Amino acid sequence: MTKGLSRSRLIKRASPIAGFVALASLIGLAGYAFNEAATARLLEAEARIDAKGWSEGLSHSIPDLSDIIAGMPPSSSTYKSLELVRRAGQVSAFRVYDARGQLRLMSDGRTARQGTRQLIEVVDPAFARALREEREDTRIRRGEDSRIQATAIVPVVGDEGIIGWIVADIDQAKRQALFSSMASQASAAIGFFLISACVLGFWYRNRERAIVEQKLEWLAQRDQLTGLINRSALLKLAERKISDAGQKLPKSALIICDVAPLTGMDSMLGDEARDQVAVATAQRLTSFANGRFEVARIGRLTFALWVDQATDPAEVLSLAKELTARLGEPTNLGDTICTLQATAGIALSSCDGDTPADLMRSAEIALHTAQEQGAPGYGFFNPEIAKDMRRQAAVQRAVAAAAANHDFHLNYQPVYNIRTGELNGFEALIRMDDPELGLVSPAEFIPVAEQMGLINGIGANCLEQACRTAATWPQHLVVAVNLSPSQFLSGSLINDVRNALEKARLPAYRLEVEITEGTLLNDSELVLGQLRMLRDMGVAVSLDDFGTGYSSLGYLWKFPFSKLKIDRSFVQALDETQTARSILRSIIKLGHGLGLTVTAEGIETQKQYTALRDLGCDLAQGYLLDRPASETDLAGIIMRNFAKGLTRRSRSTPAAGRSAA
Repeated sequence: MTKGLSRSRLIKRASPIAGFVALASLIGLAGYAFNEAATARLLEAEARIDAKGWSEGLSHSIPDLSDIIAGMPPSSSTYKSLELVRRAGQVSAFRVYDARGQLRLMSDGRTARQGTRQLIEVVDPAFARALREEREDTRIRRGEDSRIQATAIVPVVGDEGIIGWIVADIDQAKRQALFSSMASQASAAIGFFLISACVLGFWYRNRERAIVEQKLEWLAQRDQLTGLINRSALLKLAERKISDAGQKLPKSALIICDVAPLTGMDSMLGDEARDQVAVATAQRLTSFANGRFEVARIGRLTFALWVDQATDPAEVLSLAKELTARLGEPTNLGDTICTLQATAGIALSSCDGDTPADLMRSAEIALHTAQEQGAPGYGFFNPEIAKDMRRQAAVQRAVAAAAANHDFHLNYQPVYNIRTGELNGFEALIRMDDPELGLVSPAEFIPVAEQMGLINGIGANCLEQACRTAATWPQHLVVAVNLSPSQFLSGSLINDVRNALEKARLPAYRLEVEITEGTLLNDSELVLGQLRMLRDMGVAVSLDDFGTGYSSLGYLWKFPFSKLKIDRSFVQALDETQTARSILRSIIKLGHGLGLTVTAEGIETQKQYTALRDLGCDLAQGYLLDRPASETDLAGIIMRNFAKGLTRRSRSTPAAGRSAA
């Protein structure tokens, strides 16, 4: 593929050169044609001048010319003079006529024979016209071989006027050949100059382009601040090493180290100070590597070392330890000394990745793990942690998709009166069923949704769905919906609740919102204000998972709660220890003392149910009573409970009658 790209680039660069060479050739040919035309005009002018001048000179230099015109034969000296003059003047032929147009002498020295009178009208129309008009004339003609010739008609003047005529033919063959040769040489020189200039220009331009491309390629592979190679260049370097080795990744190691100011100083550093830290760290790394390792900058204050021939993990670990110690040394930033903290993650090609990209990801995971664990500040890649991170990434993708497509759905767990067994309502429990991950626990995806900032939209959708479903139930049944702390911070919770109630036309007293103690820890005044607004609307507020957090009594009297939900961990402890019973008794008495309804969740055994009933708990929910059900199954649960209620009432009525009797 590289060869194909090079060939294509070569053709692309050569095409303009070929075009300019063709253009230069056309310019040369055009110049040649122009020179030919100019030469022809010049030769024609020269032919006229030579023919006329030769004829005039002949009329004055031949003493017996008038006698020849009169019919006398020329003398021998005249013959010689004529021949010399003819050769000197490039005259190919001449003829002498008398005034009446009778040919008297030809260039070969012959005189006209008796009876061979040739009228000028027949042999030379131009001459006849000149005789009629009594003027000089010169006619240009081209031979069959394109040679330029001129015929001049010059009168011979005597005492009584024109006594005869001289007709001379001038041949320009030699001059024409000379001028043509000069024109060809000039055209060739111009064409060569133009072609050379084009080729030289393109060569220079391509040379400059190649230099620029090399600089751009160098810049694309280098970090501008430190001069170290960047992430992509490091990966390409590893790819070349793989290619040279002719096998999978040779035994090597990748160490990714991160440098950060100590807590408290980080917020004091500006961009310029961070750049100074990056430059100082790069210099330390370069000095530390000393040509043994390849050093790259892959982040703001994150660097990487590529270690070849890393056959001993212990040596690599020792190298990382020394590296973090070197990078953790204080750095001078002008008048300030910045104390740094360095961490490093190590990935080995022998077990942590088959490709440079895999090795890079493994080293980054190892770095993240080292940062979370703290001391010693460096460590190897852990596949289990990587598995957890891949799972988290998959859950993040699933949550984002479910939020966008409104794929979250609700199940409803029944809540019963623990003394009468009557159905009090349902708790709405959010569920996510991903095509790839399957059923994902709310304990896993809700924190992810909160981190991604999606929980507000999800919570508002759940409120609408729960209220819409509850509107189809009998009027005495309520629905409980869990709220996230982020929903209180969004500023839209009250509107979300109001919109859900209005859309479903559900009375506010039939909605119960549940919050955990963690919601009360941050900005409690903001939370308190919204809880009071909910109570003013008629919505009940329940404190969920009581006993697992701070369990501050201040929460119970300060916030307007209606219910208190005991965490399932205390309920399950009833089967294990007698202490749990005492704790539950205290919680139930506390709740009743504050006028709160107490609910126990997570009841799974009859022993737990009996104990909570005996302790005076008000409401109960758990797998012993009913599992969470889908919306379509709720009608059966409601009808079944209604039938049980009728049975209980029918049994109690006779007993009451007998008692009255």
